[in-house]
Amino acid sequence: MTEIELKARIADPKAVEARVAAFARFVRAFDKLDSYWHGPDWRFSRGTKGFRLRNDAGKAIITYKLKRNEGGIEINKETEFEVSDKEAFKGLIERVGCESFYEKRKTGVMYEYQGYTIEIAEVGGLGSFLEIERVLDTEDPGVIAIVQGELKALLVRSGVPESDIEGRSYAELILGPIR
Repeated sequence: MTEIELKARIADPKAVEARVAAFARFVRAFDKLDSYWHGPDWRFSRGTKGFRLRNDAGKAIITYKLKRNEGGIEINKETEFEVSDKEAFKGLIERVGCESFYEKRKTGVMYEYQGYTIEIAEVGGLGSFLEIERVLDTEDPGVIAIVQGELKALLVRSGVPESDIEGRSYAELILGPIR
């Protein structure tokens, strides 16, 4: 699947949520704890290889992405799956030499609007963000371009200017530039 997403810094999460709630459907509150992992041969290419283990609503979800960034909007080839036993999975990946290199906690609220997921989130140590994403089952450049425009329109509709888009990944914000 192809994930198209943007995130923007927000100064007033309550005001942004009020704007979003006026046009989108509330889905749920969330508390996501993410640990990012790499293998023994990936240590010097941090951010370009590896995977995320997310704990969210009692589920353990593995995600790995092939990322690119166009003007602050991520376009990711994403694979995601759930594991039934998080501790057994961690034991397996540690046994083959993988290790966690950072964690991120994200709390907030999720909304849905016409196939778009909108999150107003507090990210530990980084502040408040608005994230908007759409998952597609195509890599068609024309469709992706339309979605990029719609993401920006939803951002503005949420009361956040395009100038507040944060083009860096959370990994870059937490750990510094990716080499």
